[in-house]
Amino acid sequence: MNNQIQIIEWGTNCLVANGYAIDRPPQIVLSTPWSTMIRFSTLTGNFYLKQTPPAISKEPLIIQLLSEQFHASVPVVIASNDALHCFLMRDAGENLRGILKNEFKPELLCQAIKEYAALQRSTEDHLEKFFKLGVPDWRLAKLPLLYDQMIKQTDFLKADGVTEQELQKLQALRPQFLAQCELLSSYEIPATIGIPDFNDNNTLFVANTKRMIFIDWGEAAITHPWFSLYNCLEQSIKHHGVKKADQTYNKLQDTCLENWLGLATKNQLLEVLNLAKQLRIFYGILADYRLMVRVDLQALNTFYANNPNRLAKAFRKYINSWRG
Repeated sequence: MNNQIQIIEWGTNCLVANGYAIDRPPQIVLSTPWSTMIRFSTLTGNFYLKQTPPAISKEPLIIQLLSEQFHASVPVVIASNDALHCFLMRDAGENLRGILKNEFKPELLCQAIKEYAALQRSTEDHLEKFFKLGVPDWRLAKLPLLYDQMIKQTDFLKADGVTEQELQKLQALRPQFLAQCELLSSYEIPATIGIPDFNDNNTLFVANTKRMIFIDWGEAAITHPWFSLYNCLEQSIKHHGVKKADQTYNKLQDTCLENWLGLATKNQLLEVLNLAKQLRIFYGILADYRLMVRVDLQALNTFYANNPNRLAKAFRKYINSWRG
């Protein structure tokens, strides 16, 4: 990514030009192969500068579209720099996961799910606007072709740990994958925008207004809305000890379905959720692969040194999903 001195200088100049008085040195609060986040403290509040690699630098455009045309709860972008692949945004609230780690309140997570789902539904008739920005088209009708293209990346996949036997198994599973996509399509749930890793860690809570703000739109895609919703359910198990089939999980699951009850019965929507659960694995693979080919792969592998071969593990999870 570009020199941090340059982006700090740009961020400082932008804030000063807009009348903000910076009261302490800028601080790097996040540094990963796919983004750097720098906090600027001013007398009137904090601002954050985010920089990403050029190939995933559409986030400010996506945020602005969501804000201006869909009145979505997203951060306020005050300036962007195409040459440096970065943008400035106002402090948007407190990390919801931190709040829930301190005291788990299912009603807050339900609120986040409900508001995120409403945001998704607001976009379903306006997908071309996102395609024009370069947001990937991962609708169900496109997934079989994307599946074929993915399993043909043999050298890349083997380098990540996928075996020849697994590649053959994935090829053999192609008809089942196609059938899954067609069955899920038959329920006619419209595609929407979605974040691969939608969860409480990419949600901010504004205490004084009780609003949820959704962040991290750089890897957004147009696809089945419940792929990202199911990810949120999985994260509630991993990070908050929610157990499947208990009262809290059922409430979270019902909240995922709520915004679509006008399209089908609850039982039908539960069937959709179960189908989405299995296909979501491939959605996650697409998201991981997209990131891997757009950032410094060596830096990414170093970052995930304690969790290598992420694609291989995901493909094995998909293969094993057919054995249960």
